[in-house]
Amino acid sequence: MHYLITPADEVEHFIGLRFTIPNIHQDFIEVQLPAWRPGRYELQNFAKNVRWFEVKQSNGEPVQFEKITKDRWRINTININEVIITYQYYANQPDAGACYIDEHYLYINPVHCFMYVEGRIDEPYIIDFNLPEDVVIATQLEHKGKHQLFAPNFDYLADSPLIASANLQHDEVNIEETTLHFWFQGEHTIDLEQLKRDTVLYTRKQIEVFGELPCVNYHFLYIIHPYPARHGVEHLNSTVIVLGKSEEQTALDFYNDLLAISSHELFHLWNIKRIRPQTMLPYDFTKENYSTLGYIYEGVTTYYGDLMLLQSGVWSLETYFKSLADDFKRHIQNTGRFHYSVAESSWDTWLDGYVIGVKGRKVSIYIEGMIAALIADILILHASDLKYSLHDVMKALYERTYKKERGYTEEDWFELLNQFSGMDMSEYTQKVIYGHGNWDRYLLEVMHLIGCEITVGDDGQVTVKPLVQRSVAQENLFAKWTSLR
Repeated sequence: MHYLITPADEVEHFIGLRFTIPNIHQDFIEVQLPAWRPGRYELQNFAKNVRWFEVKQSNGEPVQFEKITKDRWRINTININEVIITYQYYANQPDAGACYIDEHYLYINPVHCFMYVEGRIDEPYIIDFNLPEDVVIATQLEHKGKHQLFAPNFDYLADSPLIASANLQHDEVNIEETTLHFWFQGEHTIDLEQLKRDTVLYTRKQIEVFGELPCVNYHFLYIIHPYPARHGVEHLNSTVIVLGKSEEQTALDFYNDLLAISSHELFHLWNIKRIRPQTMLPYDFTKENYSTLGYIYEGVTTYYGDLMLLQSGVWSLETYFKSLADDFKRHIQNTGRFHYSVAESSWDTWLDGYVIGVKGRKVSIYIEGMIAALIADILILHASDLKYSLHDVMKALYERTYKKERGYTEEDWFELLNQFSGMDMSEYTQKVIYGHGNWDRYLLEVMHLIGCEITVGDDGQVTVKPLVQRSVAQENLFAKWTSLR
């Protein structure tokens, strides 16, 4: 398979795509544009951005085709062994999960605008670019030339974003056998040396959880906007993070925000990019891939993103508790927790996406999943007399699923919680994961176990802080949880 990418109209934000499909040996083929993207579990209708779709033979003769679904085309290939599809894609969504082009840079999330042939999704792709000589391409894809990339199959291509620009800033640092790449598009004042030091610290702490860093190269693709923005998306061996400073943010707050989202997305390198629910292995790009397990692939990741910053020493306890308090505030203010569980809300991301939706109908798999993970972690630490934690659950899940080339089920998760806690976690499952009601008492109880309290002020502000006096048991559990000893 071959693609040629051309900046068709930088002012009107259109990318030109030329898709050549060789070795056709049947009367018709069907080409599919994905209906959603990994990392965003909702239907997104990328085909609405496609215009001027045409199919021709290599000699220029037109080929008959028909659109059979909103994002699938059937092409008549009787006596035709190669077709060339040309179309333009509207790329004017400058967040981390979409596509964008202007006079400064080209950003492509391939799952938005690249197609595959039904039955041939495992074939390799060559992607060429018609770009000025001074333009550099940042991506996890293999470079075959300065402006030529290679993907071993469509799944890998779909999960490989790229930034093409003459103004990219690049730096790197090595951790054991892996190189971490830092790419910046846009003006910023971030201290790259400090960023590299901090990234190494929290990355090493994440490696401690799983025992290895499962890639040779990992790319942080940062796009810095001159206006407020915050968005990150995980990929197989990379992440795209879009940030822009708000007026009320200090430079330190902005930097901590960058660290938080970076640590979160890196944890996805293991959790969802490799440890994946059975229902999402492999991905079906044509329809919903339902799962109740968003509290694991997003909630646990949210929990660990900040926790790794604390346990690595990158964040102080004060900074961590401030972030935790902000998340608790979002939990308290969302009355949806009285009506819909985090498991049900995970299933329904396919229904109404990631917007707030109808008031009081659902909860966030990020926030509620994070709190559920925190509760499980402290319960395991306490019940096992500090011998085990959620770290052990995650490593076992990694070893038993990804390393065995299979996905996990909810039963796998609950079995591991029981195993490492040494207790029956069914009440936790019923009340916290599937409960419709106020399970705040579980949160208060586990925070008390580590000698901390949550207070809500008259203005609705939430604070988290250690108790003035704590027992030896509370001190020991707190120290183990924060890895301060």
